[in-house]
Amino acid sequence: MNPAFSWALRALQLFAAASISLVIAVQLGLHNPFWAAMPVWVVAQPHREDLLLRAILRVAGTALGAVLGWWALTLLPDAGPRILVLGLAVGLGTAIAYWIGSVYSYGVLLAAITVAVVLVPAMDHPVDAAALALDRIWCTMIGVVAVTVITFLFTPPRPEPLPPRRAPRIGAVIGHGLIAAGAAMAGTLVLLLIGGPAGVGTALSLSIFSLIIGSNRNPAPILTYMPPASAIGVAAALGYRGLDFLLPDPAGMALALALPFIAAGAILRAHPRTAPLGLDANMCFLLAAEAGTKGHGFGAHVLGGLALVLSAYAFTAFFRRFGTTPPPAG
Repeated sequence: MNPAFSWALRALQLFAAASISLVIAVQLGLHNPFWAAMPVWVVAQPHREDLLLRAILRVAGTALGAVLGWWALTLLPDAGPRILVLGLAVGLGTAIAYWIGSVYSYGVLLAAITVAVVLVPAMDHPVDAAALALDRIWCTMIGVVAVTVITFLFTPPRPEPLPPRRAPRIGAVIGHGLIAAGAAMAGTLVLLLIGGPAGVGTALSLSIFSLIIGSNRNPAPILTYMPPASAIGVAAALGYRGLDFLLPDPAGMALALALPFIAAGAILRAHPRTAPLGLDANMCFLLAAEAGTKGHGFGAHVLGGLALVLSAYAFTAFFRRFGTTPPPAG
């Protein structure tokens, strides 16, 4: 197949999966419908076996994290214990995922990320714990089913088995876990000090970025792409929100306006030269824009977006200095 046609077809598949997921989530009245488009960018894989395994792990990990987050919000009314649960979830999730060091770590990663997604907003304002957890699960299932159904037939089987897993040094496992836990705790400290969109954005970004980077056996590419990708995603989010606030606001305008941005993100994600950048840019766009929803006012999106970008640059700089990964043991 012609390479240009191949990546264009892939972009069309990703656009269809992300758009359909977002539309379904909006029509179902889910509170955070943009969550439904997020699995599309990471569950889609070059090989069929990895696609199916990621789909299963995404759903299972999200369900586990949602239950743990709901439990913490329900049984721990005070901020202190919730912060400890968040730090423990992020630290242990990072360490375990790094120790696994294969595609199977994805489920652990998503469980820890979902705990953060459920817990962090509750540290700023009251939330319905059960509704938030269920919202996350439903959105994940919608996105996973959409991307699996749409891309499965176009995804070839793996031509050869994955390389064998190599055990990491225990010092690296502990170190990465401690760094991630510390980043999550630092984020919650900022949240408690300043609150609002900037505080929530900082706590959530530091928790998620530390999990993604700290759990990766080869974080160098992520350290390179994540900061500029976050800036691209937030710039697109602010452009989207600016247009949404300036244009007339008939029903469905926020949803319709999101589709061109998703199309651009699909092209960025599908093209071989920009695929790593496109992954993080799409995720940051959906999170900072709250695509498909009414939003929280342009100023709130600016503050939350700036917090996200600053967190990306700050944590990658910190990890470059203190998170150097030693070579794995034989």
